[in-house]
Amino acid sequence: MTKTRLISFALIPLVIYLSYLLFNGINSEIELAKAIKNSEAKVIDKLKLIRSAEKAYFAKYDMYTDKWDSLIMFVNQDTFFITEKEEIIIQRKHDDPRAYLGDSVHVKIDTLGWEPMKEHLFPAEKFPNFNVNNLKFIPGTDNKVFEIFAGKIDKGGVTVDVIEVVDKFPLDKSRSDENPNPRRWFLRFGSKTDVTTSGNWE
Repeated sequence: MTKTRLISFALIPLVIYLSYLLFNGINSEIELAKAIKNSEAKVIDKLKLIRSAEKAYFAKYDMYTDKWDSLIMFVNQDTFFITEKEEIIIQRKHDDPRAYLGDSVHVKIDTLGWEPMKEHLFPAEKFPNFNVNNLKFIPGTDNKVFEIFAGKIDKGGVTVDVIEVVDKFPLDKSRSDENPNPRRWFLRFGSKTDVTTSGNWE
């Protein structure tokens, strides 16, 4: 057996080992990509739930809340009033000195009933596994909590309310607010500086 052939045989285990490492590395990357996709889908779903609760809170109290206990209590204990709105048009008479203003419109709102806020926002048939007490926890983490901000800012001389909720513990470590690509920032909805409740995944 020649020296060259001996070297070739000796290299076979090394080639097999390196091939295994390459395959295992590629497979690990594929599995990580799947895990990140699954994790971010769950985080986005949770952010949507929080957004629904915050928008309902704002609709009732004309402000957002940055207190998880307050938001959870709101969903658990508050009520949603079912109303019916009717516009009544009252024609002004020709001799009415305000006739030039046109017809007046009166809005009549009747309360038809109410339902628990939790059932209104998260009906059991649509959200069978919903637990409001877990609303603040980031899925897939050891009970890490979403960062929440609610406040008021000045926009063109007008004071407006803003809300922002952020996942600062992503499985995808490339996600960061330091990333030059805004699409790779931490998953969030809302903004501390703009009047919006949009999510950065949308």
